[in-house]
Amino acid sequence: MPVYEASESDFELIPEGEIVSAKVKEIKAEILEFGPRLNWAFEVTETPWEGVRILDSSSQKFTIDPPSKFYEWSCQLLGRTFEVGDPIDTEDLIGLPCRVEIAHKPAKDDPSRVWLRVGSLIAPRGQTKTAEEVFG
Repeated sequence: MPVYEASESDFELIPEGEIVSAKVKEIKAEILEFGPRLNWAFEVTETPWEGVRILDSSSQKFTIDPPSKFYEWSCQLLGRTFEVGDPIDTEDLIGLPCRVEIAHKPAKDDPSRVWLRVGSLIAPRGQTKTAEEVFG
């Protein structure tokens, strides 16, 4: 059996407010004590942080007014809006490119530990659509 030795981490936290290119890696539905959630995993696709995962969550509510986080992120990822009754399949979002503004969230049990979170999810460069393209 291998033997391991404790060492200092060489992990470099992405600075808060930095905007990085990423892609949606995974979206998993989960029922928690406070309601149904979607757990999102994004993977950074640019150096020097390529491969770093950013985890966040949203409710499973896909509401237009007021817009839920799930709705807003889907609109940014797909470059379109939705009407009442329009369906969405989270599988269609997997692998899509985006830009993520990095936020830091201190761990509840140890505020000196910080988690990377999504401050804002932004459409990827060159893929933002005009109102005319979206609405015709």
